[in-house]
Amino acid sequence: MKHRFATIMRPYLRPYTLLKKTEGVWKGGKLIEGEPERVALRGVIQPLGRKILQEDGGRYDEDDRNLYTTNTHAAGDVVEYKGKRYTVTDDDDRSDYSDAYQYVLKRVKP
Repeated sequence: MKHRFATIMRPYLRPYTLLKKTEGVWKGGKLIEGEPERVALRGVIQPLGRKILQEDGGRYDEDDRNLYTTNTHAAGDVVEYKGKRYTVTDDDDRSDYSDAYQYVLKRVKP
């Protein structure tokens, strides 16, 4: 039986944007990257817990976040939240028993 966590998350959902890669074009023998397609989504984005910050050997820091959403993402996806960009690095696939997904977002440094 799948648990229904999406209804619990509903009051906390906030907008974020998936920056979906588009095909580039070749110009003068060079590939010019295409502008990303902006896809509006909703999820719960929170700071990482102290446990993951301490136990993961410095892989993550205070700028990184957890994302809880009903949308699926792949490692390497780039999302934007409150003007900051993050790369999806890890997922916690709970799809066998949950209607929500959890991802770790690594902040893209300017």
